[in-house]
Amino acid sequence: MVNKILIYFIINVSSLLVTNCTNQCAIENEITSCIYDIVCVYYAGSAPNPTCNYEPYVKFTVQKSTAEMLSAGFFGSTNFDSRVREIYAIDNKWYQIVESTFKYYPKTTKMDLSNNYITSIKNLAFRGLLALESLNLSRNAISDLQSSSLITLENKDSEIKELDLSHNNIEDIPYDIFKYMGNAKKLHLQHNKLVKLPDDVFTNLKLLTVLNLHHNFLTSLNMTLINLKALKYLDLSFNNIKKLQGYELNRISSLVSVNFTNNAIETVESNCFNQAFNLESVDLRNNKIKSVIENVLFINNAALKYLNLEQNCLTKIQDDAFKHNIIDDLNLTNNNITGTITKSTFTGLKNVENLNLYNQSITTINEGAFIEMNALTKLNLSRNLINNIAKNSFGESKNLVILDLSHNRIDNLNFLSDNLINLTELYISNNSLTELRSYDLQNQTELKLLDVSMNRIKVINKYFAPLNNLQYLKMTGNSLTGTIKADTFSPAKYLRYLDFSNFNITKVESMAFINMTLLARLNLSNNIINEINPHNFIGVNYLYSLDISHNTLTNLELTEPLPNLRAIYLNYNNLTSLPKANISGLLYIDLSYNNIRNLSKGIFESAQNLKTLHLSNNKLKSINNPSTNSLLKLTDLGLSGNELTNINLSFFKQLISLDVSRNKITFINSSMLQGLENLQYLDISANNITKLPPGTFQSIKILKFLNISSNHISNIRYGSFKGLHRTEALDISKNDIVKLDVDVFHECLELRKLIIDYNRIKTLDIEKLLIVSPKLSALSIGGNPLSCKEIVRNIRNINRTLAFHLVEVTSIEKIYHEDNVHGIKCGDISNNDSDAENTETTTKESGTYSTFMIVIICCLIVLLILVLGVLLFSYYRGNYFNNRYTPESRLQVRRSLELNGSEYQSNLLD
Repeated sequence: MVNKILIYFIINVSSLLVTNCTNQCAIENEITSCIYDIVCVYYAGSAPNPTCNYEPYVKFTVQKSTAEMLSAGFFGSTNFDSRVREIYAIDNKWYQIVESTFKYYPKTTKMDLSNNYITSIKNLAFRGLLALESLNLSRNAISDLQSSSLITLENKDSEIKELDLSHNNIEDIPYDIFKYMGNAKKLHLQHNKLVKLPDDVFTNLKLLTVLNLHHNFLTSLNMTLINLKALKYLDLSFNNIKKLQGYELNRISSLVSVNFTNNAIETVESNCFNQAFNLESVDLRNNKIKSVIENVLFINNAALKYLNLEQNCLTKIQDDAFKHNIIDDLNLTNNNITGTITKSTFTGLKNVENLNLYNQSITTINEGAFIEMNALTKLNLSRNLINNIAKNSFGESKNLVILDLSHNRIDNLNFLSDNLINLTELYISNNSLTELRSYDLQNQTELKLLDVSMNRIKVINKYFAPLNNLQYLKMTGNSLTGTIKADTFSPAKYLRYLDFSNFNITKVESMAFINMTLLARLNLSNNIINEINPHNFIGVNYLYSLDISHNTLTNLELTEPLPNLRAIYLNYNNLTSLPKANISGLLYIDLSYNNIRNLSKGIFESAQNLKTLHLSNNKLKSINNPSTNSLLKLTDLGLSGNELTNINLSFFKQLISLDVSRNKITFINSSMLQGLENLQYLDISANNITKLPPGTFQSIKILKFLNISSNHISNIRYGSFKGLHRTEALDISKNDIVKLDVDVFHECLELRKLIIDYNRIKTLDIEKLLIVSPKLSALSIGGNPLSCKEIVRNIRNINRTLAFHLVEVTSIEKIYHEDNVHGIKCGDISNNDSDAENTETTTKESGTYSTFMIVIICCLIVLLILVLGVLLFSYYRGNYFNNRYTPESRLQVRRSLELNGSEYQSNLLD
C-alpha cells in the first residue's frame, strides 16, 4: 500500500514539473503584432510570437510566482526576451536576487519589482539591463544592499534615470553604491531606517534633481549633499534633524523646494540658503525653531514664494526679513511671536493674500504695520494679547475683507476710522468693548457679519454701524441693559438672525425692528422685558421664529399679521391672558409657566393650523371654548400643572401626545378618549383618579407610553388595559394597588418597561409576568412591601430558568440605607405569621411552577439525547458493516457457504 502511494506521488509531481516546463503564457491587450502584453502566472514560460515587421514593444508581467533565490534560470523558458521593453513583477514572493538574473532582457527600459518580499540584492543582480532607465524596488523588505547591487554594466554608468528604493528596511548604504549612476535624476529613499549617510554617497549623482529622504531617522546632514549641484527638490521631512547648518546646504545652488517638516530643528543658521538663488518653497513647520528669523536668512532668495513656519517656537521676526522676496503664501500660525508688529515687520509681502498670526503673544500693532500688504484679503490676529491698534495700521487695504481680532484685549474701535472700507466680516468677540458708539463703523458700509459677542457692552447707540448690508449680528455674552430704541436695527434689511438673549433689557420701544424684511429668527429670551410695543414688527414679513420666553411680560399684542411666523415662545412670563395677534400660519406656541386663566379670546381665533400647544403650569380650570375647539390640527397638547377637573378631547382627533398630569381630574373612561386613534403618548399622572374601568383605553390602539402614576387607584381589573397592544412603557407607580394579578397585562404583548413602585403590593409572580409580557426588559418594583427574600428568590429563578430572557429588575429610586436588594427597597415580613403563610403559599406556587418548568426542560434534553444516540448508533452501525463486509469479504463468505452446499444460507446472501 505504501509503495502504491509513493508511486502515485512521483507520477503527480512529474506531471506537474512537465506542465511547469511547458507553460504557455498569455498575450493580452494586443494593439498590433508588435505591441502587446504578455502575462505569466506562477512562473515564466513561453508565449506565441506574432510576426513583427518593426520595432517591438512588449510589456512582460509576472504574477503570483515564488522564488527563494531568483536567478536567470527562472526566465529560461521564455521565448520573447528581445521584444520586452517593460517588466512588471508586482506582488510575487521573491526573497533574493542573485547575479545576472535579468541578463536576457538587454533592451528593457522600465522594471517594476515593487510589493514583493525581497530582502537581499546581490552584486551585479541587474547586470545585462543595458537600456534600463527606471527601476522600482519599493515596498519590499530590502535590508541587504552591496556595493555593486545596482550596476547594470561593469565600470560604466548605467542608463537609470529614476531609482525607487522607498518603503524598505534599509539601515546602511554602501558609500559607493551609486558610483555608476551618473545619469540618475530622481532618487527615492523615503520610508526606510536610515540613521546616517556616508559623506560621499551622492558624489557621482551630478544630474540628480529630486531626492526623497523623508520618514527616516537621520539626525544630521554633514557633507552628504554638497556635491548635488543640480538638486532642485529635497524632502527631508519626518526625520530627527536638530540643526540646519550653512555648510550642509549652502552649496546646493539649484534648489527650488526644500521640506524639513516634522523634525526636531531648533536652529536655522542665517547662511543656509544664501546661494539658492532659485529657491521658491521652504517648509519648516512642526519643528522647535527658537532662533530669530533674521533679515539675512532669505536675503538672496528673490524667487521665494512659499514659506511655512507653522507650529514652531519663534519669538521674533527682524524688520525687513521678507523685503527681498515675492512670498505669496506665509504661515506663522502657532508660534510665540511677542511684542510689537512694526511698519517694517512685513515689508515686502505685497503678494500675500492670507496671513494667519493666530495664537501668538502680540501686544501692539503700530501705524502702517500692514500698509504694504496690498493683496491681503484675510487677516487672522485672534488669540493674542493686543490692547493697542494704531489708527493707520491697515492703510487703505482695499482688498482686506475678513479681519479676525477675537480673543484679545481691545477696548475701542478707533482703528477702523478711515480704514478697511471693503471689510465684509469683522470678528471682535471676547475683547473688552463696553459700548458700540454711534458711527464707530460708519465707513464699513459693506459689512455683512459683525461678531461682538462676549464683550462687556452695555449700550448700543443708534447708527453704531451702517446696517444696509448686514446679515449676521452676534451679540451674545454682553451686558446690555435698558431699552432697545426705535430704528436701532431698522435699516438692517438683510439681517437674518438677531440674538438678544440673556441680557438685562427691560423694554422694546415702538419701531425698534421695523422694515427688517429678511429677518427670520428673533431671540429676546432671558431678559427682564415687561413691555413690547405693538407696532414693533412692521415690514418684518419673513419672521419665522419669535422667542420672548423667560421675561416679565404681563400682556402682548402684535398688530402685524406676520404671515410667515411659525413658532412663538412665550413661556416663563407673567401673562394673565392670551396674546392678541392675527397669525394664521402659526404651528407652535409655548405659553407654559404663566398666569393664564382664560382661553376664550386671543391668538387662537386665527391659529387654525396650530399643531403644538403648550399651556402647562398656568391657572386653567377649563380649556374648551369655541376658539380652542377649532384647533382641529393639534398633534401635541400640554396641559400639566393646571386646575382642570374635566376635559373634552373629542375636538382634537389628530392628537399624538397629550399631557394632563398634575391637574384635578377625578375619573377617566373610554368616552373621554374616544376618537383619539393617533394618540401615542398619554400622561395623566398626579391627578385624583381612583378607578380604571375596563375598556378605558380600548380606542387608542397605537399608544406607546402610558403614565397613570401618582393617583389613587387601588385595583387593576381585567380589561383595564384592553387595547394596549403596542404599549411599550407603562407607569402605574405611586398608587394604592394592594394586589396585582399579572394576567391583567395579557394584551400588552409589546410591553418593554413596567413601573409599579410605591404601591402596597405584597406578592408578585415575576416569572409568570415574563410569560404574559414576553418582551419585558425592565421591571421597577421598589417601595412595595415585598419580602426581600422573595425579590432575591425571584431574581435567582429568572436567572436560572429564564436565562435567555434578560430582564433588569430595578427601582425608580435607589435606596441603600434601609432594607434593600441592589437598591430596591423592600419590607422584611418574616416575623408576621399571616404574611409568612401567604408568602409560603406564593413561594410554593412559584416553586411548583419553577419545578414544572425544570421538568419540561429536562424531558426535552433527555429526548434530544435519545434521538442523537439513535442517529449516532445507526451511523456507526452502517460504517461498521460497510467496513467489515467489503465486496471482497462478502464474496469470500459467499464462496465458503457455496462450498458447504447450504442452499438456505446461500439464498439469504442472494
